[in-house]
Amino acid sequence: MLEPIYAENVIVGVVYKKQFQWYVTDRELWYLDYVKFAQAFESHLAADEYIEPERKGIEVLSSENAELFLKRIESYKADGATLLKLFEDKIESVDEEDVLDFSPSFLVDFDEKTFYSLFPEPASFKEYVPSDWEGTYEDFTGLIPEIEKYWVNKDAENLFEL
Repeated sequence: MLEPIYAENVIVGVVYKKQFQWYVTDRELWYLDYVKFAQAFESHLAADEYIEPERKGIEVLSSENAELFLKRIESYKADGATLLKLFEDKIESVDEEDVLDFSPSFLVDFDEKTFYSLFPEPASFKEYVPSDWEGTYEDFTGLIPEIEKYWVNKDAENLFEL
């Protein structure tokens, strides 16, 4: 698992076949439609030149090829307990800026074809989703299963609010 780093290595929730999973990955993996991304910047580079190795051959990440992609990023899986422990360790180190590292950036629901973004920077990931998907910028944390909310400790305290 990568270490979460604010706006670089992002925490992403994924729903696929009714199963929820956290991943910590490079943010670039989550431009779901690299073709739209390349066109938006009127790039002279082909869309595949933007593609991270985990996305080779998957210019448009969608429900149809999610299984292949998720197998490729299996090493980036993170469970809620591990994320909670890392988050608590950061808080104890009293480096408040590091707390931002643990904000979830995206929720990608391959079942419902919906992409939610809370990404903090001006990059608009929600604009680069497949044409039959909905992309939105909103707080999706209420959609996360309670057991997966790594920011809530065993005393039911929200670590972002401490």
